[in-house]
Amino acid sequence: ISIFDPDRAAQRCDFCGSPSIVPMDDLKDAITPESLLPAIIPETQVRDQLRQWYGSRWWAPNKLKRAALTDTLHGIYLPYWTFDAHVDAWWTAEAGYYYYETETYEDSNGRTQTRQVRRTRWEDAAGQLAHFFDDDAVPGTVGVHTALLRKVEPFPTTQDLKPYEPAYIRGWKVERYQVDLRQASETSKQQMDATIYQLCSREVPGDTQRNLQVQSDYQGRTFKHILVPVWLTTYTYGAKSYQVVVNGYTGQMAGEHPLSWVKITLAVLAALLVIFIIIALNQR
Repeated sequence: ISIFDPDRAAQRCDFCGSPSIVPMDDLKDAITPESLLPAIIPETQVRDQLRQWYGSRWWAPNKLKRAALTDTLHGIYLPYWTFDAHVDAWWTAEAGYYYYETETYEDSNGRTQTRQVRRTRWEDAAGQLAHFFDDDAVPGTVGVHTALLRKVEPFPTTQDLKPYEPAYIRGWKVERYQVDLRQASETSKQQMDATIYQLCSREVPGDTQRNLQVQSDYQGRTFKHILVPVWLTTYTYGAKSYQVVVNGYTGQMAGEHPLSWVKITLAVLAALLVIFIIIALNQR
């Protein structure tokens, strides 16, 4: 398990480059993971994926493609929080229904013309829905970039979790959560609120809508602290650090890479040249 030394003024995690430090006082009452998702994607497959990924980054510098920095690959179990909740929601809105009217107007030559103009008829609407959230996921890490994790999700936690046992994590690094339960609970509530709003929006009849208001009642909220496997490579190009993440259960992959401004500039110049040639040919 990787834990930062609080006696040092600063240090970086050896696999994700995070500069965070975990004070020892924060470790005393840490919530231990109750289950985990076993890793089933082998390292050899991930290295092949990485080589293909590096080679297909057309807008990346050629030097990056030649490097194929797979030697920095690490297998890591990341902390996640998952939340369950039953939600009853009540909504009100104005539902808009389109209709068309014929309108007369004068064109630029002074001639009278007609056209169809779309109007909207507004009516009050209201409704109710119930929804159950099953394992709404919140990452407990800040070292691995959240945007990348969201791209390699979902981790199938509703059926494939196993009770936590040390045998599953042998040979892997395990990160202690850096997003605590309170923070994760607030994030999950925001995610659920956004989902409920979208579900209510779909219930509004008509062609369009406005002034949607939602009131939600949450019941039976529960949580789990789990571990999920990812393969991670972190590399530095220039002065910036980049990450590539692979879901250790599904193989889904997402990554960051620098851009070659030389290639982008040449592409823009080539496009401008094509436009210039087309204009010149049309003027002949």
